[in-house]
Amino acid sequence: MSLLGARAGAGSERPGDVRAAPPRVATVLTGEVPPASDGPGGLDLVMALLAGSPRVAPLGPGACRVDARGWDRRGGEPALVRALREAALAAGYTGAWTGVADVAVVADAAALLARQLDGHESGAPPLPGGGARDGASIIVAPDAGPAFLAPLPLSFLPIPDDMQETLRALGFHRIEELAVRDRSELESRFGPAGVRAHRWARAEDDRTFRPLAADDLPEASLELEGAAVTLEPLLFVLRHLLHRVCSDLLRVGRCASRLSLELHLDGASASRQARVLPARATRREDLLYDLCRAALERAVDTTGCLAAPVREIVLRVEETAPPGARQGDLFSGDWRDPMAAAAALSRLRARLGKEAIAWPHPRMIHRPESRSRWRPVASVETPEEEKARSAPSPGATRIVSTDGALESTLHLLPDPVEVKVWSRKGRPVELQDAAGRRPLIVAEGPERLSGDWWKDPYRREYYRVCTGEGELLWLYREWRGKGKEARWWLHGVFD
Repeated sequence: MSLLGARAGAGSERPGDVRAAPPRVATVLTGEVPPASDGPGGLDLVMALLAGSPRVAPLGPGACRVDARGWDRRGGEPALVRALREAALAAGYTGAWTGVADVAVVADAAALLARQLDGHESGAPPLPGGGARDGASIIVAPDAGPAFLAPLPLSFLPIPDDMQETLRALGFHRIEELAVRDRSELESRFGPAGVRAHRWARAEDDRTFRPLAADDLPEASLELEGAAVTLEPLLFVLRHLLHRVCSDLLRVGRCASRLSLELHLDGASASRQARVLPARATRREDLLYDLCRAALERAVDTTGCLAAPVREIVLRVEETAPPGARQGDLFSGDWRDPMAAAAALSRLRARLGKEAIAWPHPRMIHRPESRSRWRPVASVETPEEEKARSAPSPGATRIVSTDGALESTLHLLPDPVEVKVWSRKGRPVELQDAAGRRPLIVAEGPERLSGDWWKDPYRREYYRVCTGEGELLWLYREWRGKGKEARWWLHGVFD
């Protein structure tokens, strides 16, 4: 399976909402970086912040941007910033300051201001634009971004240093002085960089996370600081994404029945996608990790490198189901854990393919070779389904000795094989097949079978025969063709 899909975000509103809440984004700045990183590429901070947000993107050493939506029922944005700070401190950073706003440029400025004001509780001026300070964090109210930015210095915007020096020489010192100017003036002097600076001064920024189609399915994603070219960093990230997704599933009391794994390629709008289908809905991290790892390994060439560098990985739950685990019986020796069977089946299907494991499915058809068909195993059966499937198929043939001590079961050949038979008074007495010419010492029958006159008519006489070597065979004579000539076929063997 190839890994092809589209990018999505997290935490949008449901389709029935009258007015969708504005997207919210948070910027986290940290203090001194720990001396050692616990993962490839310095992803320790990014991984830690997944505890507070399902989507995280690194901005540089000690700085990340996270998706701030989805906390309405978990204590709101004050609870989010506390969770982000605790995660950064637990990762070994000396401090963490957070800004939350509608757009990235305002969130960045709020985080910078929170770091400047930290430790100046007394005599601190009121925050511009009605921003709310919560410890080491500043939360800017929806639609208050322009008012919040207006009195701040130009240094709070991500404008290049040389451009800032030119603007100060021209008399621009505060963001509001830049925001009130005509955009065409800045474009004529600075080109596209001037347009970007003017948009940022007016709190216009599209560097934010895109909304999801639904907010009730867990998702986690992470942008890599450097594009990955081998599988190792992706597997490292995958474990943390799965922990986040499974924690969300546990919180809502659901299990994942279908997931998608997306890899967004570096320097291109294309992406690769694979779907992960466990045999039974589950939230077991180890099982889902094995299935996702198998999907990722199919994107690696013989040298161990990815087909293209990957800049972002997205794990999304597409379907959920209620937990289906059954309680075990302490005093029953034959009780089996269905989840153990589901785990084994899921791993086999992930490694060998969806069609690798199949079982016969009985059908109510009289023609013997059509009574069952092979169906791929999609999930572990319930006890009722297993009982129905293990029941004898319609018309199953068995030979039982007179005393009931011996029983023989018929095994049909994949396709009937034409043989040559000599008969006496209509009963077979000699057989010639691939093993040679052999006498038939016993022949029981005939058992007549006919049907399907409306599509593929057949008319057969079946015999159970025994060769001189003691081999039990199932033969039939059928009239086929325009002349309705009789031909003999070997259809099965009894064991």
